Amino acid sequence: MESHSHPPHHDLPGRRFPVLPIVTPGSDQEVPGFVFPGLPIVTPDPPRLSQREKYGSLFYVGLLGLAVLIGLVGWFVHGAWTLRDVWSNVYVLHDEGRPEVERVRAAVALSRDARVNQRQRWDICLRPPLPALARYVLAESLTAEAASADPRGYALTIARSPDWPVWLRLLLTRPMAYAAVEGIKFPPLALEELKGNPDRGIALWASFVLAQEDLKTQAGRPELEAACQGSGWERELACLLLEATRLKERPDEQRRLLDQATAWLRLHHPESRALWMQPNKSDDQHK
Repeated sequence: MESHSHPPHHDLPGRRFPVLPIVTPGSDQEVPGFVFPGLPIVTPDPPRLSQREKYGSLFYVGLLGLAVLIGLVGWFVHGAWTLRDVWSNVYVLHDEGRPEVERVRAAVALSRDARVNQRQRWDICLRPPLPALARYVLAESLTAEAASADPRGYALTIARSPDWPVWLRLLLTRPMAYAAVEGIKFPPLALEELKGNPDRGIALWASFVLAQEDLKTQAGRPELEAACQGSGWERELACLLLEATRLKERPDEQRRLLDQATAWLRLHHPESRALWMQPNKSDDQHK
């Protein structure tokens, strides 16, 4: 091959190279004296900006938002997973195809689970389609917190709600006694209505609340004393509540006596006893 000091021109003898574009940054005109005026001149595009350079601080804000979203989704999934046994018990309790013993057992588990709040327990125990004993154990698990959020509304609801079973109204009167120990005040009108209830258990719990709220006027105390000295089925309940009124400056001991009175209801209050003495149910609860 013949050597050349420079690429051959089309007017010069020698081997011709293929026509190639000439890359000349910033040049879009022919250069005078350029030996290859027929070749195209290509100007490269300016360098592309990165995502960070395009959006600036918004880029980092977007990344932060994405991280927060992923964290929230993870938190929700974790919460749902940790509550899986609660949802399982709720499902079993409301499944009418399950044996009643299993449904009651699920209610007992919910009543002992601190993750089930007072509002949820209240809502469940008011559902008539559920087994009565399941509703009983959930109503029994209500504490002072249930009655403390809205004392007036709670007391009037307990006193005036129609068509409630006696045992349900009795159990829902109890949280007011626990709240009264903590200093919560309830409207006297509602308490007087409950004290006049035909059921002696409801009347005695309401009498305790009245006595706890105002020991100076002795409201409710005479009813407790009379029942404690009587011979009816409610005698032991009245004595427990009367003793609790004498320990007003010792709330822990008062709560202990109220707990004893609550447990006493199961096998001594007429309607409560009828629920707990049903075959294959009360025994299952004590296991």
